[in-house]
Amino acid sequence: MKPILINNLEVAKSQGKLSGEISANDCKRLADMLSQGDSNTQSIQYALVGSVTKFHLPSLHLKIDTILSVICQRCLEPMPLALTLAHHYVVNESEPDGIEAGDDFDWVETSREMDLSALIEDELLMAVPLAPTHSHACKPTKQESGEKHNPFAVLKGLVK
Repeated sequence: MKPILINNLEVAKSQGKLSGEISANDCKRLADMLSQGDSNTQSIQYALVGSVTKFHLPSLHLKIDTILSVICQRCLEPMPLALTLAHHYVVNESEPDGIEAGDDFDWVETSREMDLSALIEDELLMAVPLAPTHSHACKPTKQESGEKHNPFAVLKGLVK
């Protein structure tokens, strides 16, 4: 994947705006989780907006929208997974004092060459469920439908 390098502190302080689209197939780690049967390129739309918080800290707001094709772990068929993510980051040399677990933002280190595409991929990897399943009842697999085959039924005839 071609990196999207930004100076995160400059974008935040200048209240810069970046938006675009990247292919999910270009995200190597994410592509491993996607359904391979779908020949359509799955796109990821993103928007990044810089701002300064009320505490005068530079921050970035990242919004990600995509529909990924993943494998349902119940029926093993491809299924669409719609994701809309919004993240708020504070840009600073070191972790700001007073950040607690319940705060609505994460800390990101100041960088002249932060890879935005890697950050987007990381956020998507954390958002995809470990075992995605359809929200409705899936079609039963061949093993689940009909009578169950007992592999030990052959032994029943041998014992007398």
